Amino acid sequence: MSETVDGLGWWGTMGRLLQDPAAALTDLRQGAMNGGGAVLLVAAACGAAYGAAAGLYQGGAQIALAALKAPLIVAGSVALCLPSLYVFAGLGGVTLDARRLRLVISGLLGLLGLMLAALLPINWLFSVSSRSLGFLVILHGLVWLVALYFGGAFLLRVIPEAGARSALVLWVLLVGVVSLQVATTLRPVLLRAPGAPLVDRSRLSFLEHLGQVFEPPPAPAQRP
Repeated sequence: MSETVDGLGWWGTMGRLLQDPAAALTDLRQGAMNGGGAVLLVAAACGAAYGAAAGLYQGGAQIALAALKAPLIVAGSVALCLPSLYVFAGLGGVTLDARRLRLVISGLLGLLGLMLAALLPINWLFSVSSRSLGFLVILHGLVWLVALYFGGAFLLRVIPEAGARSALVLWVLLVGVVSLQVATTLRPVLLRAPGAPLVDRSRLSFLEHLGQVFEPPPAPAQRP
């Protein structure tokens, strides 16, 4: 009998997510999803650690705020796209019952958390040494693209049915677009002006938000 998630521990299960995703989901299934909660907690901790490192760009209270918002951005993006995963998979000829869907999402969030943790040292270096907000936004965007790439590879391995491949790729792209709007909704993440609210409730699309980030600063007023 193969070792269950209870025997492996969360560390072993997280390692299997990298090496053999299908076996990792089998471990979670044999553990009656008892390990699924641990995987989600580890994923949240990894996302919080990544956010805290990103918050070092401004420092102070923004470290804690970024640590809170980063896992919310990841989990919120996946949660909002969850119904579309069921539909997309169905269009590809794959039936995702509730149990299989929970296993897949737990594994996906765990893997995304691991990817963010793996790239955290790079995040820390540029957060404490760079003065350019625009550059850091590009850096975090690239990190998220890398995480989504491996997340897509994970889905293709745990949902191997040929008919679903194109649908899964489209779904990962959808998660990427939705995550941009979720991050915009939870702004500010990296930089907060003195006295600004913890969450800016004004309506803004992610394209407008990116335009504001990369807008050149106003030229200094010339003396008469």
